[in-house]
Amino acid sequence: MMTPLLFLLLPLVTSHRHTPYGSKAPYDMVAGNILDFEFPCKPVSLFSVHRHGTRNIGKKIVQRIDLLVGALQTKFMSEGVPHDNLKWILDFGHRHKPNKDLILEGYNQLHGQGKRFSQPFSDLLSDTSQVFVGTSFKGRCKSSALSFLHGVYGSDFRVSNHSEILKTKDIRRDCDGMCQVYEPLTAEKSESNKPRVLFEHEQNKLLRYYKECRNYVEKESDKKTWQQEPSKYLNSNRMTTLAKKMSTRLGVELTSHDVVTLHILCALEVGAPRLMTNSRFCSLFQDDELYITAFYLDMMRYSGKMISEAVNSSCVLLQDGLKFLQHNRGANLKFAHTETIFPLLEHIRYLTEPMTATRDLYDREFFGDITPLGGNFFMVAMECPGSSERIVQTFLNEKPIEFPGCGSPCKLDTIVKMFPEDKCDFEGICEKKEFDFNDYLSQEVLVISGLVIVVFEVVRRRCLS
Repeated sequence: MMTPLLFLLLPLVTSHRHTPYGSKAPYDMVAGNILDFEFPCKPVSLFSVHRHGTRNIGKKIVQRIDLLVGALQTKFMSEGVPHDNLKWILDFGHRHKPNKDLILEGYNQLHGQGKRFSQPFSDLLSDTSQVFVGTSFKGRCKSSALSFLHGVYGSDFRVSNHSEILKTKDIRRDCDGMCQVYEPLTAEKSESNKPRVLFEHEQNKLLRYYKECRNYVEKESDKKTWQQEPSKYLNSNRMTTLAKKMSTRLGVELTSHDVVTLHILCALEVGAPRLMTNSRFCSLFQDDELYITAFYLDMMRYSGKMISEAVNSSCVLLQDGLKFLQHNRGANLKFAHTETIFPLLEHIRYLTEPMTATRDLYDREFFGDITPLGGNFFMVAMECPGSSERIVQTFLNEKPIEFPGCGSPCKLDTIVKMFPEDKCDFEGICEKKEFDFNDYLSQEVLVISGLVIVVFEVVRRRCLS
């Protein structure tokens, strides 16, 4: 819960439907509550995809914020602080480790989800032989899954990969020692009678499908191309004007890139204030200025993560979920990344509008906080009295949404017909090369050149003989 003091330091952003904190937004700031929803019929099957919870930041972000804050502190110490209300910068520090591991806030997000899910889906989760958990190979995803299971079962569970009970040291990150979610196994306890949950902790082909897609990886690595539009916005009048205003406030010349870094510091301040000592970066922004920098960060995320091959290849994850909802009772729980959920939402056409520089700051479809830290997308299949036909209710961050083109609730068979399995050609999407005329022309030139050389050599030899 946000402290009163922190709330007073934040710019007024509550009048808008989305926060300006993008994909770093805390879950409870944007999410609903599944307990507020009344299911019209009995839930029999659950397919959910969860983003990992709040984590430490990566090396590049640490270097970026340390460089800017260090420059500010050095200037203020040598030349004096331009305004008394900026003295806090001299004492600012952060305790983020550059390892992207789950932290206590992330544990609390997923643990809370597990506790809430255990109530409306008690019948689906009580028989652990019908509960299937899948994560990517990243530690923060494994830890998020364990945190969720801890919320559902308390300490009364084990996780196994088919026949082998996985040991704590193989899968657990412990939130700096604060999140003891899984009792270590010893030789004496290896035959524990605690219920086992099937835990596949390297489902990368399903949950990091985009990284398995060669055509996507090639396009995403061409940053010069997909960053063109975001770069134009970064150098636009809107951003340069804000940079000038911020430079005046701080008494230091700042670039648009520096102002984006200040935005990131603000988002970290909101997401994990425990790790941000004497932090008031959000107070540097006035009115709705955070939405100006949020627009750039959202453009970067959209342009890099919503490449068509990522969107189309997400069909493998949707097919996995639909098959489970059709043929199983129980729960199929996935724990992965924001890049896992965003393309899936566009694949089912929940997101349809491209994120371009012409979009309005506020009135636009795509916002990074659609998948906040700990965010989720899930589908619940239900059976109603007197009918064997299953209907589906879809949720985003524990808020009910209509399944695009089908309504709420929607017949499961209708969704299956909308997304037939034979149309999900992962190899065709990810391995086949698009026709490139220039590449084709280059190959033709090489072939013709080779033939010319051969003919010339034959003629030369005949003339010499």
